[in-house]
Amino acid sequence: MAGPQRPPAPVTRAATFGVTAIMLAQWILPTVGFALLVQDRGQVRGTAVVLLAPLIFAAGVFLASRVGSRGLVAESDEPAWLPSFLRGCVLVLGVLAVLHFSAVGIPLLSSSVETSRFDIGSSGLGGFPSRAVLYALPIAALIGLATIRDASKRSAVTLWVLFAVTQVFLGFKGGLIEVLIITALGLAIRYGRLGFKQLAGFAVGAVVAIGYVTYVGSKYQTLAGSDAGIAYVIRRSTSDAIIAGYTALTARPVGISDHTSVLLRDLGVLFGRYLGTAPEGYSFDELVSSVVTGTPIQRGAFLVPVTVGGPVYLLYSMPVLACVLVLLALGIVWRSAVVRLRQASGPLLTVSAGVLVYGIRLFLMNGNGAYLLINLTFTLGLLVICACIGHVFLGRRRTPGVIVVGRPLH
Repeated sequence: MAGPQRPPAPVTRAATFGVTAIMLAQWILPTVGFALLVQDRGQVRGTAVVLLAPLIFAAGVFLASRVGSRGLVAESDEPAWLPSFLRGCVLVLGVLAVLHFSAVGIPLLSSSVETSRFDIGSSGLGGFPSRAVLYALPIAALIGLATIRDASKRSAVTLWVLFAVTQVFLGFKGGLIEVLIITALGLAIRYGRLGFKQLAGFAVGAVVAIGYVTYVGSKYQTLAGSDAGIAYVIRRSTSDAIIAGYTALTARPVGISDHTSVLLRDLGVLFGRYLGTAPEGYSFDELVSSVVTGTPIQRGAFLVPVTVGGPVYLLYSMPVLACVLVLLALGIVWRSAVVRLRQASGPLLTVSAGVLVYGIRLFLMNGNGAYLLINLTFTLGLLVICACIGHVFLGRRRTPGVIVVGRPLH
């Protein structure tokens, strides 16, 4: 007979608070950067929405926590589907990662790390390898940590190591910082709060991550001879992280009319690009990049990816009131996804919840909603394939048992 289970509500509230606090701590940095830009350069349209966006999102989380605290079910001790799913992810995503780096090389080891890191979409095979590295591995690692159990610990740790290694190989300065954030989110969902040993581990990890930023930054031609340490990380996390969004609100980019919804426009541009029907279109972020970097819009020009942030993207996609409601709704969905991910009640619900937690955070930090919507939908399908392969080929089948009788049959 199973022992008494812990009441799910207090633990779930702790997990919701912990994971939301981590996400807001990251989001506050570019918000502070936006406030500094406003103070230095003046207000722009939508300033209030951008500055209040974290509070609006948090209000949605709080509202969902108050309304949805009843009817919570206890988490499963050992979900039967979980070990095979994680083993499927290790196999499929590991193979795709090898194929990706075999095709494009390892940017970190390239003679030109700064430009090689943007070749991530060149590995072919329908985009499966690149999306496995960019999206599926971070989400699978998040799911593995958020649902970690004794039976799945080995696969979860293997996934995390694979995720960390690929982040380093990609050559992005913030690669290890992203590993720390995903790790913190996953452990906060699983345990509700982080203990002293875990916090000490993150402190050591932060030192290593700063060292990695300095090392990789020294390989960037544009940062040669400049400080790429803590001061750079602070600046890059605040004003530099939102300068593109501030610039976009200062003046409407060329090609974006007053009545254009960039979400719908970007969906058309990206589908045209992927399907080959209109390959020359430019997304909203690319148009903003042209303004920020001074790169002319012309055939063959390389437009450096920029991040405008979720609130700015929403302001260009819908009326102000709708932006507020969407931010509130994202908070509600975030809380629901955290609960579903923690409960791990079934593969499809859990994988979808992991995609939502990862996707909402990425959208609020970076914007680029249409690109994320398309690629995360693709990634959801890839993770479902991992679950199917794990269930069919990597699930542990029980052998027929021996019937034991208490006394001889007469």
